[in-house]
Amino acid sequence: MIRRSLRLCNKRRTYVVPLDLQIEILSRLPSKSVVRFMLVSKSWQEIISSKSFIRLRSLTQPLRFLLALHDRDNQTGRLSCSFFSSSSLSSSSPLISTTFLSRITFPLRRASYPSYYVNGLINVGEIICNPCTGKTISLPKLVKTTATSKPRLARRFFGYDPVNNQYKVLCITPDLAGHATLEFNHYQIFTLGAKPKTWRFIDCGIPHGIWCNGLCIDGFVYYIASTDVGMMCLMRFDLNSEKFNIYARVSEEMKALYFHHNGSRTLINYHGKVAIAIQPSHSVPSIDLFVFEAGKQDYKEKSFYNLPQLHLRMKCVSNHMGDIIFAPSCSRSEFSVIHHDVKGAIFTKMKLEVDVKQDWFSDSSCFVGYVESPMLIKAR
Repeated sequence: MIRRSLRLCNKRRTYVVPLDLQIEILSRLPSKSVVRFMLVSKSWQEIISSKSFIRLRSLTQPLRFLLALHDRDNQTGRLSCSFFSSSSLSSSSPLISTTFLSRITFPLRRASYPSYYVNGLINVGEIICNPCTGKTISLPKLVKTTATSKPRLARRFFGYDPVNNQYKVLCITPDLAGHATLEFNHYQIFTLGAKPKTWRFIDCGIPHGIWCNGLCIDGFVYYIASTDVGMMCLMRFDLNSEKFNIYARVSEEMKALYFHHNGSRTLINYHGKVAIAIQPSHSVPSIDLFVFEAGKQDYKEKSFYNLPQLHLRMKCVSNHMGDIIFAPSCSRSEFSVIHHDVKGAIFTKMKLEVDVKQDWFSDSSCFVGYVESPMLIKAR
């Protein structure tokens, strides 16, 4: 396509580069270069910011790991995050090289915080960051609801709406006014880049409480919840219409494992479906995988036994063969993942080679399917 466009340029004796050639050239550049080129002209900014260009970039870039190393300073209350991307997700080598992307430092208001990665951007605490560029934006303060609501107890979910090419943060704040039901929860949403830079209140016709961190797939945010009538379910939030609905019911078998003490629970993308991986106890090297389907009750897909190490969390299904990626729930020195070949029933440990000066971090997070985003993090 590039040669054809160049021939047309020569034939017409014009110095204007055709639009298709501009898009092709820009799509092949590193994301840091693409971000800089947004400042070249208004037309290039429009091309790079367009939904079609961002989708083209996501389709052409290889799938990789994103490693975030956290280092918290308890004296200053600040958190530093160093981001690294792997060379390739499909590497069969026991060693996977990484490239340093950026490092950010910011104040952390809470002792614990969820980290969400969605479509090239990451949400850590009160910060949304582009790991590729190191640019950040702080979330605005929540709109005060009542004197009894506690913003520090708010649960946040980060998602991407591919229809409108928008990133949004959903926040659910409980009202502790002594009410016995969940119908007094407050629901707010923040759209990245919107003006004014404030939260908006939205309605929810399904009062519910939240039991886990969320997962974003194809413009929907999912999380485990319990309704005001006591039903445990998988809740779904449509980032486009900003509507809630009960996606699927939770079985008694899954519920019994879910509330087992000292275990871990992780929502994952299972061939485009939402699934939950439950490790009943860190002292038992086994994980049960349950899959959800719309309007139905979850079903147990499979169980994994004799895992090669404890404190693992299932991260994703990496390909059409059903291969699984496991990663430690936290790591402070060695950074590695486990690849499980379902067909051959083989566990392979792959170490991420990270060039860092210090050999200890307070925590680490590993995200699968990282793609660089050229999006500028700034208020428009």
